Formats: sequence, structure tokens, C-alpha cells
Amino acid sequence: MPRRTAQVPNSFYLINTLHIFKESIRVMLLHPTHFHSISIFLFSPLPISLFISHFLTRSSPQLPFSTTSITDHLLEHYGVLPQLASKTLIHIIICFPSSITFGLLGQAATVQLVSDSYNGINLNGRRLLVRSGAAWIKLLRTCFWELLILLALWVIFVATLVSVPGTLFAYGICSRMLGLRVILGFLGAPFCLAFAHLVVVANLAKVLAVLESECCGFKSLVKASNMMAGRQQTALVMALLSNMGLGLVQCLFEFKMSKGISFWEGPLLVSMYSTVLVFDTVTTVVFYYACKP
Repeated sequence: MPRRTAQVPNSFYLINTLHIFKESIRVMLLHPTHFHSISIFLFSPLPISLFISHFLTRSSPQLPFSTTSITDHLLEHYGVLPQLASKTLIHIIICFPSSITFGLLGQAATVQLVSDSYNGINLNGRRLLVRSGAAWIKLLRTCFWELLILLALWVIFVATLVSVPGTLFAYGICSRMLGLRVILGFLGAPFCLAFAHLVVVANLAKVLAVLESECCGFKSLVKASNMMAGRQQTALVMALLSNMGLGLVQCLFEFKMSKGISFWEGPLLVSMYSTVLVFDTVTTVVFYYACKP
């Protein structure tokens, strides 16, 4: 039986999100066993740790983490914000180890798999895993720069939210809550756009780090931003739809937790979440080939 391969997509054909999604589904259907194996053995620890963090914050809302006291002290005047920040920090602490290990290995393996499919290379699971491990260091360096920029963005945003309403309240201009709402109204939309743009650039930069030997770290972020010129809207819509899929699985998990989750529903939710992660990576690789000159 002839070996199935995928042709490199025409950049003029992949002009919108729908075409990219259709091409991504076609590629995944060519090698369903390989993609399913990646979702099970590499991506699944990430949703498992995420669901564990959701379970802990839901069943034990007063977890004795020192980080929660920090957020409570900084945001004590702003209602539910301390509790929200505390839960977010707990999710990050629990999920971060699996994100930088299994998550990056899964992304590297998926990128290599799509690239091999387009280039007509025989697919070999052991060789794919070895090459993914070799690309892991480059992905880690790229993620370091991504996290550094994200941290700087968040520090500026949170510092503004904390300092400006307090200053307005000290001068008697308005209350803290009103000042917070005003600052959110002015900075909320620009911050969300900057955050989303950085995320989609970082996703494309990870593909560059795996496929192009000379690219990693900050250089891959710069090159990814240049490659996306004129296609930012397509990339943002792709990221929005992928995050909606991930959010839907998380909401489903929260719903089942409140109603009572059965033994077989846990693995099913993990499989669904891992599949969405694989599909998100495949769409980014297809987008890379569409942007590649």
C-alpha cells in the first residue's frame, strides 16, 4: 500500500482561518495513530495537572500557599481579585512543571510530525521522539523569552491597577473601586490585544525553533512577528477558537465536578483536552507553512 503523504500547502490557498482548519484536519486524518499517541503519551500530563489544580482549588479553597497571602495583601481593597489571583497562582504552580516538559515535548513531536508528513519523510516514532528531545532545549529558551515578556506585561498592568486607583483615592478624586474600573476601561482592551498578539507570536516562534536550526529564543520571536505581517487577524482568530475549545473542556470539567464526575469521564476529558492541544499545534504549523515565503 502506498505511503500517505501531505503536500505542502499553497500560501495563496490558506487565506483564512477556515482553510487552515480544514488543512489541519486533513493532515491529522492522514496519520491519526501518530497524533493520538502524541496526545496520550506527551500532552496528557498537562490536562491532568490542570484538572488536579482545579480540583484542589474547588475542594480546598483555603489552601495554605504563601503566594495567596501576597496577592491578598496587594489586592485587599478590590473585592474578588485576591481570590482570583490566588487561584491563578495555584494553577501556575501545579501546571508549570508539566508545561515545560511534556507540553514542550508534545509540541516538538507534533511539529516534527506535520513537517515530516509534508516533506514525505517516513514516520518513525522512536526517531520522532529523539528529534523532539533535541528540539526541547530550543523550545525552552524560546519559552523563557516568552515568559519574560509576558511577566513584564503583567507587572506593568498589575502595578498600574494597584497604584493609580490608590493615588486617585489618596487625592480624594474617586473611590478605589471606581478608579479600578476607569483604569480597566482604558487599559483592558489594549492589554488583551497585546497579550493575545504575544501568545500567537510565541506559538509561531516555537514552530520556528523546531524546524529552523538557526532560530531559537528571542530571535525566533522576532522572526515570527515579521512572518505574521498582514496575517495577524487570521492568527488571532485561530488562537481565539483554540482557546475557546480548551475553555469549553475546562468548563465541562467544572460542571462535572459540581454534579459528580464518574470514573470514565476523567480520562475522556483528558483525552479531549489533549486532542485540542494537538490540533492547536497542527494549525500553527500549517499557518507557518502558509506564511513561509
